[in-house]
Amino acid sequence: MPTSISAFFGCLNCFSRKTDEVIIATPISYDGDSEGPEKLSRATNSPERTLQRLEKDSASVKTHAIPQIHKFLTNPALLVVAKGKYEVRESFSFPSLSHDGEVVIRTETVGLNPIDWKSVDYGFCLPDFPWITGREMAGTVERVGSEVTSLKVGQRVWTSKNSSSEHEMFTTTTLLITRPAQIVVRCFQKYVTVPQHTVLPIPSNISLEQASCLGVAGLTAAMSLWHWLQVSGSPTVESKTISDSGYLLIWGGSAVTGQFAIQIATLGGLKVIAVTSAKMEGLARQLGAAHTIIRDGKSGDEIVSEIRAIAGDGITRGIDLVGTETASFCLEALSTTQRALFAPLAMLSSKADVPANISVETVEMKQFVLNEASKVYADALNRLIEQGKVVLPEMTVLQGGFEAVLDGLERVKRGDMAGKKMVVRLSL
Repeated sequence: MPTSISAFFGCLNCFSRKTDEVIIATPISYDGDSEGPEKLSRATNSPERTLQRLEKDSASVKTHAIPQIHKFLTNPALLVVAKGKYEVRESFSFPSLSHDGEVVIRTETVGLNPIDWKSVDYGFCLPDFPWITGREMAGTVERVGSEVTSLKVGQRVWTSKNSSSEHEMFTTTTLLITRPAQIVVRCFQKYVTVPQHTVLPIPSNISLEQASCLGVAGLTAAMSLWHWLQVSGSPTVESKTISDSGYLLIWGGSAVTGQFAIQIATLGGLKVIAVTSAKMEGLARQLGAAHTIIRDGKSGDEIVSEIRAIAGDGITRGIDLVGTETASFCLEALSTTQRALFAPLAMLSSKADVPANISVETVEMKQFVLNEASKVYADALNRLIEQGKVVLPEMTVLQGGFEAVLDGLERVKRGDMAGKKMVVRLSL
């Protein structure tokens, strides 16, 4: 049975954290007839919310004034009510602020990804019903907590959301925040509440639709390359275990994630070999691939032979975006004498024979949500886009309500996107 190695935006029920404390935040609503503050401070907010910190040996109580969103606003949502079954709800539970470092965003565009339909059809990353899916979106800031300083109401932003387990947890510099299971904060709803470190301003040279392509494919490529594969250009000082130069193999180079990866790797000084279809070969070259291998009508062994004819034993980094079989062929194409890093972003069989010189990197995109230090990768991606150094994928844009989302998911499921990104502009 294949085993997922990338945990691509994986379920948080696979995440365990040892901690000496648990923090419980209990919200207080303000008057439903009032307009409600856009941003509240501890000094001026009269209703108080109690934040209890329970420690091993003693208990202390800290009081914080944390705003809660207007409780009478409606929140249309696309719910998963059972495995393989959706329901459009005109008003669902409002994703209120449960920490003063959170932001409420009004959803305007959402990006659709294969994992969105796969999780529903196959029943994973759905810890409870009803549940909301959707992992990337762009929109406008509606409310901010009192500790949010980098964002303002009315600002255009994008964000990335991973799947969640029974409780959603994220870290700040001082707190571990736990959100109750029934308050789901995925993207297929009108309002989304997220920690501020996961919210990025939209670069001035792109649209809302384009921004909703960044939270999965763009961010996955950036973090995979800069953090796990140690590619030059990282916004952090990573400890290097392999050379900055050499070849990167991308199997699935025309996929949307592959398109981002080609560009970021090329900017980092690597020579990219992209395995792609004949139809998409030209795009891979336009984006910067030094070499392309057309996969049409060829066996995996034939493709590996072509790769080795180009790079010899010099491929020290690899990404697979297709599946278990191609991941195994990627391993065969990597260097046998030099240290190499491999990120199978689809799946790697548990029976795969991994040579001792190759490190298989588990790419955990949930770390973007769980660890605020990961924001530097999204910031760096934003800068490259603002500078015009990264070209965004071609899009297919649908418009409408959540019925348009369902239509888009069916199209993604059919697999006929051919390197395009499916985006829905919501009319709610």
